[in-house]
Amino acid sequence: MPALQNIIPRLRDALTPARGPLVQIMSDLHLEVGQQYQTFDFPVAGNFLILAGDIGRLTDYEGYRVFLERQVQRFAKVFLVLGNHEFFELGYEEGISKAEQLSQEPSLQDKLVLLNQQVWVDETSGAIIMGCTLWSSVPDSARDMVESKVSDYKKISGWSVDKHNQRHAKEAAWLGSELASLSNARAHVVGGRDVLVVTHHAPSLTGTSAPEHANNPWTPAFATDLLPGLNTDRVKTWVFGHTHHTTELFCDGVRLVANQRGYVFPGSKKPETGQDASKWPWTRKSDTSRFDAGRVVRLL
Repeated sequence: MPALQNIIPRLRDALTPARGPLVQIMSDLHLEVGQQYQTFDFPVAGNFLILAGDIGRLTDYEGYRVFLERQVQRFAKVFLVLGNHEFFELGYEEGISKAEQLSQEPSLQDKLVLLNQQVWVDETSGAIIMGCTLWSSVPDSARDMVESKVSDYKKISGWSVDKHNQRHAKEAAWLGSELASLSNARAHVVGGRDVLVVTHHAPSLTGTSAPEHANNPWTPAFATDLLPGLNTDRVKTWVFGHTHHTTELFCDGVRLVANQRGYVFPGSKKPETGQDASKWPWTRKSDTSRFDAGRVVRLL
């Protein structure tokens, strides 16, 4: 049975007066496996869609674009954070360039928001969505193991642990600065809205990986204990991916949510269809450890 602290936020999302839109969240779709960009489908359960990385590879540009074209027809806004797999078979800068090109595609109708160190404000509710990849911090003690176990250093041209750590430092500094600014702003604005943070890599080593992988020596490639050093008083929910572990937990006072599909091969019997969004949360699937294509959170 899921912990009570994990059920309460879902009840609150459903029962709180509808100040902000419902946001459907998912990550790690890995549509590059069997080229599922045109075949993967799921029900619409929210106003906005958050794709928290590893949706596919940007080298599969046309397929990736077709998938997003379908989503912008169904959602008011689609938010994309880049995962490590987006850069596979490309260099880092080339991947960023392709992502920016994608965000400017006329067929996406200005509905795609690329969250690459970006803050977005909902003009209707005032709610804030911000995000970045948040490459993790790999300590020297784990460097050799990470390089041998993690495919990024073989699949991303010119990528290295040093570059990985440099990106972490820049993105962690950006997050810290933006969250501090938002916290200071709230002191001067009555009724300031809460913040939804989206990253691909996890912001905590605790509870974000499956228990059998939690103590792996290469876990620092997937997560970093970042929360204690951040001003998170405005952060209502933090969505992450990368670990292939669907979960919901509270860490350092922040609600962490992951809804990760993982590798699913075409023709697989793995259940992944969402639930009827019109039903109450206690009649919806309450197992927070399985991917639910209809998973939503509410912006306040």
